[in-house]
Amino acid sequence: MDTKCLFWILFGLATTNTINAAKILAITPIAGASHWNVMSSILEVLLNRGHSITVVTPFLRKIPHENYTEIDMSKLIPFAIASPWETVVGVYKPPVKCLQFLNDVQLNTCRTAFDHPDLQRVLHTGHYDLVITELLGSRCDLYLASHLSVPHVAIVSSQMLTWYQDSFDNPSNPSYITTLNSPYPKPETFVQRLWNLIDYVTVCVYFKHIDTAATVMGRKYFGDNRPHAEDLLRNVSMVFLNTHSNFDLSKPLATNFKEIGGIHLKPPNPLPTDLEEFINNSEHGVIYFSLGSVVRMKDLPISIQFGLKEGFGELPQKVLWKLESDWPIIDLPENVMSRKWFPQYDIIRHPNVKLFITHGGNSGVIEATSAGIPVLGFPIFFDQPRNLELFEHWGSGLFVDFNNFTKEDFVYKIKRILNDQRFKENAVKLSRRFHDRPLNPKDTVAYWTEYVLRHNGAHHLKSQAINTKWYQYFSLDLFFIAFVIITSVLYFFYNVISIVLK
Repeated sequence: MDTKCLFWILFGLATTNTINAAKILAITPIAGASHWNVMSSILEVLLNRGHSITVVTPFLRKIPHENYTEIDMSKLIPFAIASPWETVVGVYKPPVKCLQFLNDVQLNTCRTAFDHPDLQRVLHTGHYDLVITELLGSRCDLYLASHLSVPHVAIVSSQMLTWYQDSFDNPSNPSYITTLNSPYPKPETFVQRLWNLIDYVTVCVYFKHIDTAATVMGRKYFGDNRPHAEDLLRNVSMVFLNTHSNFDLSKPLATNFKEIGGIHLKPPNPLPTDLEEFINNSEHGVIYFSLGSVVRMKDLPISIQFGLKEGFGELPQKVLWKLESDWPIIDLPENVMSRKWFPQYDIIRHPNVKLFITHGGNSGVIEATSAGIPVLGFPIFFDQPRNLELFEHWGSGLFVDFNNFTKEDFVYKIKRILNDQRFKENAVKLSRRFHDRPLNPKDTVAYWTEYVLRHNGAHHLKSQAINTKWYQYFSLDLFFIAFVIITSVLYFFYNVISIVLK
């Protein structure tokens, strides 16, 4: 190949990358680490594809990048970490109160962001091609894409949130698809189906009621002529779901919904030397225990704290226990190593780690599924009970109820999982299914985000039912007309027969 030909090929590749590079504006709705793990992983994929990112976030990048600009919110909004136990069970656990909490948090984030001078400058002087937000407790951030008149990609950092289902006309029949708050993966009995229907209607109606504030805020900051927030939601081009049907029960999804469960997973890293030695020298294997970052061990009821400590002390296995350094119980059993932080995903992939005890946050659930490790669940609030019920459904785990916690039940379930090889076998099967897909999560994000950019929003992918009236969607008008016709005919024949008989 001559030099001139090679020059033009390299020039073409370089100019193609430049032309395809987009300017993307993103905002995170809450200062929660698990939510940011998903958002940041998506932004990292797009950054590596050559796109330019501006993001409103409290989580600052450790290594600067020339195409990555931050609007710093780290000192302006509270971080969702280490909540008191009374808040966890009194606010986060009840579905309606949890939804109200999420709505308040996201409205506060929007208000703070919209008042930020850096974002104001970006919105008035910058040119952008795409907006990325996360669907959570409010629709207030949808007004960014509306103001910029650009396509909008949304992220859900868990399974699809119940209160957004009908807005996209994504099939969500509560007769067989559970709400996010359900303590079971599938409603099977009459009572379960009834509860699921009531919960679905209650949550959807309540969300529409409280989030009228999103429209008020959007029109305050971006003009009185802005559409209602619900109309903006229906205009979202693409939704990325941080789940996968190989783990979650299969359900119908609209064409513009794409599953990216595992987007935050990183390649394996070597464990620190002391951890590696601790795990390798454990004759009976290791148990890893973590309740995430929202719940502090010291805030658990005292009976549970001592039950956990004494239960671990009765086991032959060694235990890695993530807990705060100032936790009041300092006389931990000799088989326990505790730290404020562990490289969780690297630990549970180690072949000598036999069990993962987790609260069931979506990130940890995906990591456990990917690693093929059995799970003992300790669910506390939000989607955690449903997440952990899925492990029991697939035969790869069990869970304990903190409301009825006893040391004996806790130890019994640990031993049952460790002594029954079927739990491990089912966990490995689940892992194989999870990884067996045509595109990995990163490639899925890259392809479909750029597809939206190439096709000016790709609105042709959205459900054709999205602008259908609710009574037309359920064919109620047709049923009504049929009822009137049938009733009229029956009434006519009744009168004819009555006259004949007389």
